[in-house]
Amino acid sequence: MLFLDDLLLSPITGFKFILRTLARVAEEQYTDDAPLKERLLELQLHLDNGDITEEQYIAEEAEIFRELREIENRKRELAGVAPETPRGPLTGKVAEGSGASVNLTYGQQQQK
Repeated sequence: MLFLDDLLLSPITGFKFILRTLARVAEEQYTDDAPLKERLLELQLHLDNGDITEEQYIAEEAEIFRELREIENRKRELAGVAPETPRGPLTGKVAEGSGASVNLTYGQQQQK
């Protein structure tokens, strides 16, 4: 009886597999920021070559960054984090002995 059940349900199981695969590919494309980063590099090249003006560069760059923020929000939503949740202003690690130093001031300007 189990063999008969498997035989009868195999088209449905195969169809479910195809749908899951399509959903995964669509999600990857929906959250892929590589094409936008390539556009940003191409835009920089056009500016360096003199093909576009600084104003055109700034307008196009702003649009690309807006799209990158949208993709970042999509990724955060898929991860279960609210998109408006602000990230901390400081991230990263400083290895001991790296010679890096950090000076932070809050609400006051340093006087020289």
